[in-house]
Amino acid sequence: MLKYLSLFFFSLIFLTSFAQNSGKISIKRSMNEARRYFFFSNYKSALPFVQQVYRTDTSNAYYNYLLGMCYYNLPLEKSQAISYLVKASRYVDPDIKEWSIKQKKAPFKAWYYMGKSYQSAYKFDKAIESYKKYNELSFFSDKVEVEQLIKSCESAKVLVKDSIEITIENMGRIINSEYDEHTPVISGDEKTLIFTSRRKGSTGNLLADNGSFFEDIYISTNENGKWTSPVSISPNVNTPGHEASISLSFSGNELYIYKDDFGIGNIYVSNKVGDEWQAPVKLGSNINTTSNETHATISPDGQTLIFTSDRAGGLGGKDLYYCNRLPNGDWGVALNMGSSINTSFDEEGPFFHPDGYTLFFSSQGHNSMGGFDLFYTELKEDGTWSEPANFGYPINSPEDELFYVISADGKRAYFSSIRDDSYGGKDLYILNLLSVPEKSSTVLKGIIKISGSEGIPSDLMISVKDLTNNKVVGKYKPNKETGVYTIILKQGRNYEFSCETEHCKFIPEIITVPEKSSFYQINKPLELNPLGMIEKSE
Repeated sequence: MLKYLSLFFFSLIFLTSFAQNSGKISIKRSMNEARRYFFFSNYKSALPFVQQVYRTDTSNAYYNYLLGMCYYNLPLEKSQAISYLVKASRYVDPDIKEWSIKQKKAPFKAWYYMGKSYQSAYKFDKAIESYKKYNELSFFSDKVEVEQLIKSCESAKVLVKDSIEITIENMGRIINSEYDEHTPVISGDEKTLIFTSRRKGSTGNLLADNGSFFEDIYISTNENGKWTSPVSISPNVNTPGHEASISLSFSGNELYIYKDDFGIGNIYVSNKVGDEWQAPVKLGSNINTTSNETHATISPDGQTLIFTSDRAGGLGGKDLYYCNRLPNGDWGVALNMGSSINTSFDEEGPFFHPDGYTLFFSSQGHNSMGGFDLFYTELKEDGTWSEPANFGYPINSPEDELFYVISADGKRAYFSSIRDDSYGGKDLYILNLLSVPEKSSTVLKGIIKISGSEGIPSDLMISVKDLTNNKVVGKYKPNKETGVYTIILKQGRNYEFSCETEHCKFIPEIITVPEKSSFYQINKPLELNPLGMIEKSE
């Protein structure tokens, strides 16, 4: 009998020990899986493994920290992060062993992310308390960044009291998919929408490290007030790698594209000839460097490019730069836009409005509410830019507002976001600016024809002079094959349209743009009559 009892207790101890060891192996395996997904910023896939670890000891501060970090990095579930980070912040230690199942305390960073989570939830006073505590505890914290976060919370408390009236609508399933759509760009007449998507069926059908498909560029057109089903823009543009749309000229004939060239961000341009987009061409060394150039915008007249770069010599992080087009068509030397625009933090996503004098951009500096906020500045008569103004709440929020494009009449903005009504990932939205006054500009659009000739020369340029002050408003290129041109002009003025090629000038035409109280469009076909040949000196 004693023999059997001894055998029973031995077996029980063995099985208990085996179960404990198996449990530890299972927890360790889950921790390793979570670590792997964290490395690739794939928090959605990491979440179930972190939850498995957390359930073994819900009071463990480090486990709470990991779970809080998962939720913080999942936009639609970010609000759940607070309760876990609060528990994590009660037991912190500067010297922890990351990803160990034996780790009991959380890092000091728990206070930082608790502040970020409170800020996202519009609990600005609690966020400020958390940031201050983090600065007190951590010897390694970025004091400048945290002070800016505190400043942004103070700005947010002011901005939310003075909101502007807007409505936001999802662009619908015809445009959006269950995958990410982002960085929309539009033509001046709002008839063409181009955007970037990670949807299934991309060129090459390849998957990135975070489990999403590679980025491709898609195009949709507005026909009778409805957007058509998007299609891949062109096999000339999309490759098995990543391509992202960043800017479209006012005419809709010139598309600027971001590409990652072996870890270095560069800007390319594709031109539309007829109905076909050409293979993108990398911009020259005045723009692209060994640093990262990530975004760009072209002025309505096509003569100025404003872009983002983190090159050396800036004011800090990413700065905005500009360069002008030379007579030979190349881009001139790039110049920093200066401290009135750039800060010691990042500036990103510039957008030159079709009115020709308003620049929108995103910044982590100035009086941001947190993350990137949308700002605007206006070009003054002396050639300098006005002090940037925050676009206001609820357009701006404690999250990142990036890559907005504004319609020519100033009443709509196209942007991407993750919201409760998203179909999955980021979707494209239209923001209606109800309380913003309509811009009193006029779009002039038409087809150029040459009398007695079919087609137009590929080098034809339109020069527009404002007869009020005899200043050239800009120089524009029509579509080389279709002859379609699109130009935006101020109202209540007379303009001289003169066209020329390398070998021929045409009789100028005077066009009157009436003064009206609102934005409107004029359809104006131009039939050119040759004035004479241009003699070229040897």
